[in-house]
Amino acid sequence: MKAVKIPGVLTALSPIYHGGNEKTGNVVLLNRLRFIVGGKPVDVPVISGNQIRGRLRRLLVRDFLQLAGYRLDLSQKKHQKLYHTLFAGGVLTEVEEGESGVADLDLKARLVKYVLPVRLFGASYGNQMVEGRVLVGFALPICRELRDFTGIDSDASFYQLIARAYQTRRDELRAGQGEDDEAVQMIVEYEVFAPGTQFFHELVLETEEEGYALDISALYRAVKLWQEEPYIGGKSSAGFGRLRMEYRWPGGVSDSAYLSYVEKHRDEVRKALDELAEEL
Repeated sequence: MKAVKIPGVLTALSPIYHGGNEKTGNVVLLNRLRFIVGGKPVDVPVISGNQIRGRLRRLLVRDFLQLAGYRLDLSQKKHQKLYHTLFAGGVLTEVEEGESGVADLDLKARLVKYVLPVRLFGASYGNQMVEGRVLVGFALPICRELRDFTGIDSDASFYQLIARAYQTRRDELRAGQGEDDEAVQMIVEYEVFAPGTQFFHELVLETEEEGYALDISALYRAVKLWQEEPYIGGKSSAGFGRLRMEYRWPGGVSDSAYLSYVEKHRDEVRKALDELAEEL
């Protein structure tokens, strides 16, 4: 097994909103993770690895299907399930009694061989699970509280990296209902990472030596696609979440091996996807 670390720095070019499930008054807080800093717990806002992983998965799946010439017909139930498996990772489901030990290992092997997004990021279907080969870390703000975790020194506290954003919502349901019924203007307030905030982020590719060249090329392609659509978090349609990404890749890495592989194996890819759709 070969483990290759790909470290990078992400820079916020616009406010980044990645809300958690906590509020202070009427303010929605950023997603936070607890660290032990100087022997004391500190809740620091971060961007979750799961959100980044999902972004990379969706971009690579869309690209992969286009290159393979495979069209999902979402009017078909089997393609709806295939869409969920490819774009969201799928879900394990119960099987009929007496079939729990049955596994189509040939199909699983073909998925790993030909369906590169599943090979990289994994998926679940039926009672089977394909383990992904990419580990996606949290994006940690570069600040003095996390210098021992990022390995990067900074004089800024994470408190200085947090800003507030506001938006208004108009309750039109009350408008025009009567003389005393006026539309209500509501103010929503939430924390964001300020533009200019930098994050340390790391990808780790775990693969066998013989599959390394193709796997890292596919991962390079996923990150390249993200750089072309460089957003993370919520409210990107309103200008939030724009990033600049700088990763350190091993020498000579490009997406050419990925592109050549998909072109060469388009028939096998489409056949494997059809088989998976029938299996779901």
